[in-house]
Amino acid sequence: MKLKKWLILSHLAVMLTPIILALILFVIINGYNRNTQVMNYISTMGKFKAYEKVLDDPNIYDGSSLMNKKFVMDEDKSSVAIEVYNAMGQQIYSSDDNMLGYIDKSELYSDLYKIQTGTKANTLKMPVFKDSKLVGLYKIVMTRDDFIEAVNYRTVLVILCFIFMVLVVFALVVILLNKKFNKPIKLLIEGMNKFAVGDEDNLNYKCSDEIGELINHFNNMKNDIEEKRKTIELQQKSKEYMISAISHDLKTPLTAIRAYAESMECEEGLDMKDLKNKVSIILHKSDYMKNMIDDLMMYNLLTTDYKMKFVELEGSELFEMLFSGYDKSCEKKEIKLTSNIEVNGKYNVDVRQMTRVIDNLMANAFRYTKEGGAIYMGAFSPDEELPNWLEINFQNEIRSWKEKRLLILIKNEGSGIKDKEKEKVFMPFYQSDDSRSKNMWKGVGLGLSIVRLVIQKHGGEVKVFSEESSTVFICAIPMIKN
Repeated sequence: MKLKKWLILSHLAVMLTPIILALILFVIINGYNRNTQVMNYISTMGKFKAYEKVLDDPNIYDGSSLMNKKFVMDEDKSSVAIEVYNAMGQQIYSSDDNMLGYIDKSELYSDLYKIQTGTKANTLKMPVFKDSKLVGLYKIVMTRDDFIEAVNYRTVLVILCFIFMVLVVFALVVILLNKKFNKPIKLLIEGMNKFAVGDEDNLNYKCSDEIGELINHFNNMKNDIEEKRKTIELQQKSKEYMISAISHDLKTPLTAIRAYAESMECEEGLDMKDLKNKVSIILHKSDYMKNMIDDLMMYNLLTTDYKMKFVELEGSELFEMLFSGYDKSCEKKEIKLTSNIEVNGKYNVDVRQMTRVIDNLMANAFRYTKEGGAIYMGAFSPDEELPNWLEINFQNEIRSWKEKRLLILIKNEGSGIKDKEKEKVFMPFYQSDDSRSKNMWKGVGLGLSIVRLVIQKHGGEVKVFSEESSTVFICAIPMIKN
């Protein structure tokens, strides 16, 4: 239940419970009083009848003194009072010896024959006749001590019950308030304090109220912070590894450059051929260092909030431009190059970064393709069939993956990539130690990482498929919606 509804209901309970309890207790005590009053009336009528038999005697009112008469029974001395009047309204007897003399006849003759029920006593006034002549009146007053005592006891009991039940309701509201507010807020505060000192455990709170939502948001925020912290730690470790790798990779060409430079400086009679050879090596090492620094700068740039400069281009024109310029490099290494462009529709791309993608994939293919081997390039729209130079088992995997996306394929013949290394090849500075790289020039190790980052910023993804004698890198990017 939401806290707002719960608070409204709890306030209503606190306000209405005393009223409802008071009404219930009033009905109970009123019913008890009626029953007790009936029993008291029956008992009183019995006593009245007993005294009427004595007081109805006309001879009592003949004028003789009644001072020594004893009309009230001993057991009723504390609860019964009797007054006797003659026909003139003169009081001729009082059980409590409190003689009043004459009283007004209108008062004397009022409320005859019926029992007058008061708060503290029942009163009965009856006339007495002799030969149809009024000779006097008597008045019997019976206190209701037992009834009053019972009512007082019941009233005290009801008040105590009322107080008890109100306290119970109040205690229940306090307990529920503690459960609904104090405990979860304390849990949240403790969770915050623990999180501040490095505790990663989520808070366990199952209610779906507002505080539950707050705790869930706190758990989500904490998880996000933990994930970002771990990402930052990984990035920090990656940067430390990057610095270490760059330092190591730069040290080797720098050592060679220094060695050849010192040789050129110290050697006397160095002929032109040796000089050109040493200069060529220095330039080669310098180019290697430049490419390493360029790749490093681009990798760092792509791992930030780098904004691509997208332009809308026709697919066929784009890939004719991207796939051009590799023929001479293949001819020089006696590699057969096959290119297929089956693209239609328009695409949003950053031309410069897509050029880098193709360059890096082709550089990777050149690196692992032996002389006399073959490299295949292809770009295919979602509605185009895959080329026949792509292995059948690759085609079956790719068909379910290519839907509504353009595919860029770069395949090279040569030793394949082991399954356990297929994801590692996209890691920065990763270089395989198997037969694909032995005795070959190794690159910086950022080319495929840059490929993945660029394709991801285009809203696509990259996969590698490999078997024993060939490897295919596939990039998928979305089309512009018509």
